[in-house]
Amino acid sequence: MAKAPTGRGSAALGTAAAGIKERLTNAKIIDWQQLGTPRPDVIVATVQTPVADFRANLSSLARLQELRDLHILIRGTPRPDIAQIKFTLMG
Repeated sequence: MAKAPTGRGSAALGTAAAGIKERLTNAKIIDWQQLGTPRPDVIVATVQTPVADFRANLSSLARLQELRDLHILIRGTPRPDIAQIKFTLMG
């Protein structure tokens, strides 16, 4: 029987990261970086979502206890059509 990996990182952060992709509706992951092995210490990600789904996606990210940083960029002139959300998760 193999031993469970030990070391730095957070098991809760790993499970939260796995659940993010199912929580976000109609979102495209642009950037996803996990730092730390065997479990992540820090996750920095950027997702792109239509403005119509922005509110739902932002509320699902804001519910995460591991959320440490959040940046929002709305794109589109003269009418906004795309929102980019950059966030950092730390365990």
